[in-house]
Amino acid sequence: MNKPDSFYPIKFSDFFPATCIERWMTHGEKISFKKGEFIQTPDKLSERVLLVISGHARLFHLNMNGKECVLGIATEGDFIDLLHVFSDRERHLFSKALTDVTVISLSKQEVKRAVQETPELAMAIMHYLTNKLEDTIEVLEQVAYEKVEERLLFQLKKLANHDEANNGWAPIPSFITHKDIAGMIASTRETVTFLLNKLTQTGEIKQFDQRVWVPIDFFS
Repeated sequence: MNKPDSFYPIKFSDFFPATCIERWMTHGEKISFKKGEFIQTPDKLSERVLLVISGHARLFHLNMNGKECVLGIATEGDFIDLLHVFSDRERHLFSKALTDVTVISLSKQEVKRAVQETPELAMAIMHYLTNKLEDTIEVLEQVAYEKVEERLLFQLKKLANHDEANNGWAPIPSFITHKDIAGMIASTRETVTFLLNKLTQTGEIKQFDQRVWVPIDFFS
């Protein structure tokens, strides 16, 4: 699932020293959330950063009209709102459990200290920020100039899980809903459902086992 243009965040936990991760796993406060529960809101856990150890969570902002702008999907090994550790700006991130989720709650100071003690992490974060900036520009171009159908196909490419590919087709994770996809492409759930059905009829995608599948050659 780890592709250069994937919608899933870089697993920063891979860059931290193994001893640091072991200490957090052993002594960190573990918190569990049921599917559908909010893990984090802008006014919650302001001095904490969360490390996902199981499950999948949707990361998003809400605009003034209450519409979601989905920023990514956090999975095992991902930090939720890691960049807030290095920012003094007001946070706006929401995270919600797409499946049952367990996280470790860490203090911002503890994470910041680990980064200061590991210079390679600073380079990894710079690399991540550069990629995020490029991704943001790409999304803005899509929203400004591309039709919704083209934005949908672009997003399906990012979401497809190559690890589960079968007979030339790669699936979209089953926990991602039409509403989630709509929040990723600045559209509505109804429009996404309509377009998915249309693309299925034209053979550009498949829908079976309650999942959307896209062809492997779609990525070439």
